[in-house]
Amino acid sequence: MKTRIITGIWAGAIFLGLLYLGGLPFLTFMAALTVIGYTELIKMRQLSFKSFPVLLFGAGTLLPFIGLYEQANNHSLSLGLSPLAWGMLIVLISLFWTVFSKNVFTFDDVAFLLLTAVYVGVGFASFTYIRLLENGLIVSLLIILLIWFTDSGAYFVGKSLGKTKLWPAISPNKTVEGAVGGIVLALMLGMLFEWIHPTVGFGKVLLLALIVAVVGQLGDLVQSAYKRHYGVKDSGALLPGHGGILDRFDSMIIVFSVLIVLGIFD
Repeated sequence: MKTRIITGIWAGAIFLGLLYLGGLPFLTFMAALTVIGYTELIKMRQLSFKSFPVLLFGAGTLLPFIGLYEQANNHSLSLGLSPLAWGMLIVLISLFWTVFSKNVFTFDDVAFLLLTAVYVGVGFASFTYIRLLENGLIVSLLIILLIWFTDSGAYFVGKSLGKTKLWPAISPNKTVEGAVGGIVLALMLGMLFEWIHPTVGFGKVLLLALIVAVVGQLGDLVQSAYKRHYGVKDSGALLPGHGGILDRFDSMIIVFSVLIVLGIFD
């Protein structure tokens, strides 16, 4: 417990400090987390980091950040191709690699790397995009608080009132009562936050809280599913007492991605 608390303090201070700074420092930080998250999944799959496609897709996870950097600094990096075209080229080269390697590197491996790159690359880039908005700091803080309160509500309500298992094959300890409790607490927090610091309006904050609470819990279940599939307890060991980067950001990268897809902050 002591290790967990100490890690939470220093890691939280770094994260919140860079979140406050925004701009290039936060973008660089998110890009670094993207690479770390990618390596955590590669280790779960037990792929070699010496594999050429693994390195290619590792670089590919950073493609969304190129567009964000160009947008934030209002100039092009002149890479010859667009980030999307580079991404397509990486996929094609990796498919050709299945032939060159005589199926030592397989089609399934290509699919895994593509999904991994999208999962972590788009997830962390979506977070970065929202932070770089004009009111991105306060909006990001609101979303993060909604995620944390959802988790807390689900945990404590589940502990005290939970009887009906939510999805025992994926996460045996989660309950329906806990999930509902997390949603209710998120809605309450959203209303209180909007009352104290008017940000997006009461109607929109209720919609935001509902989306974050539901999708955040789904994001947590997604991670539980692939960790159970690969037979690991934690995604990594970078954060003593907390596990890996994906253990801490599993809900966030899904939530921010969904908010971008839905155009909530367009």
